[in-house]
Amino acid sequence: MRLSVLRPRLEAGSPGEEPSARGRRLPLPSWRAFREGLRRNPGLKLLSLVLATLLWFTINLTERDAERLVELPVSIRKLQPGLIVTNLPARPVGLTLRGPRTILDGVDERKERISLDLSGVGQGEVRIELNTDMIRPELPRRVKVVRLEPARLTLRIDRLVRRVLPVHADLAGAPALGYTVAESQVVPDHVEVSGPATKVDELKEVATEPIDLRGLKETFQRSVLLAWAGDFVSFVPDRVLVTVTFEEVLVSRDVRHVPVAVRHAEGFQVHVRPATVDVTVRGPQRLLSSFRLADGAVAVDAAGLGPGRHTLPVHVELPTGVELVGDPPEVQLTLATAGGES
Repeated sequence: MRLSVLRPRLEAGSPGEEPSARGRRLPLPSWRAFREGLRRNPGLKLLSLVLATLLWFTINLTERDAERLVELPVSIRKLQPGLIVTNLPARPVGLTLRGPRTILDGVDERKERISLDLSGVGQGEVRIELNTDMIRPELPRRVKVVRLEPARLTLRIDRLVRRVLPVHADLAGAPALGYTVAESQVVPDHVEVSGPATKVDELKEVATEPIDLRGLKETFQRSVLLAWAGDFVSFVPDRVLVTVTFEEVLVSRDVRHVPVAVRHAEGFQVHVRPATVDVTVRGPQRLLSSFRLADGAVAVDAAGLGPGRHTLPVHVELPTGVELVGDPPEVQLTLATAGGES
């Protein structure tokens, strides 16, 4: 839209002559004309003012310096072959950064790190002062590091050694009642161990992770990881095959004061001396834990015997898997007829 009131009028002159050629200054619009111009399209003018204010505020806010705390992990580079760092920091290094907010927000903690060049470091303990030159990749130019926490690191450098050591199966827990481990076999039975010399030199063997035997009695085979042996200690391979076989536990038990029964003594009066005996039996623990002899299990046989006194070994009836320890005890059996003849 044209605003004719804001257009200055040109003074009359010769046709075709440019105003600048006459060297005259254009007259300023009057206050009345300026006020009339402001009254035209007030909504459009207000919107323009709001947009300009937002733009000014946004630029000033984003460009103003701010601070941000980032945490960067520590990485090692150029360490001499045959050496290993045994105490890498467990926590990252904290950096307080200052700079424009838009640039600070672009710093990616997942890519940045503190990179330590250990090319000239040998075995022993070394102290390193941290500085901004160690940050990889480099920070944007307008970002400054205000503070590093910690400001220095103390690293321990050790020799990296390799040894071949035997493997021991770590068996834990008690098998089922009456059973014990007969044999445990590990394949492979030796592994290569590598790590700091101060740790590897102390090892005599390598153990597996604990294998729980609680309630087991059947042979089993299981792939098991090797147990942790210290920081930076590794195994090749790190898993072995363990086979465990079981056998029954054999125990002995004394059974005392067992009555002696007499078999096949029909028609006789019988007298047994002693009337009770003690026996010792042996067998699996699962059978003998609550074992007791049945009535008549200890007896003498009078079949074919006549009246008189006889010395006989007792016969003990035992369940399968249970046996008598030692020779059976002997008793004196006296047989008498109904008339009293013996």
